Amino acid sequence: MALGSLNGRGEVIATAVLVGVATLALAPVLLPTIARVGRPIAKAAIKGAILAYETTRETVAELAEVAEDMLAEARAELAEATAAGGAATAVAEEEAATDG
Repeated sequence: MALGSLNGRGEVIATAVLVGVATLALAPVLLPTIARVGRPIAKAAIKGAILAYETTRETVAELAEVAEDMLAEARAELAEATAAGGAATAVAEEEAATDG
């Protein structure tokens, strides 16, 4: 099978193979350098992720607290309205009974 029978992709495949072989040959030299440079970058990324998580967690907790407060206020207002409505209904029934 000649490179020409790959519909023009033979050169791309050959280049990819050569890059792969060169990478494998240089790996023992490059990996320590990459590790030395990459470690601080990875640590900084992890620290940033932790800070983002903590900030998000605090924000969600505050939002939940605000939502709980609003829910409690709404329930209290409904209870007041029901009590006031119940009292008004009782007064109206009492007046109807004395009138009738």
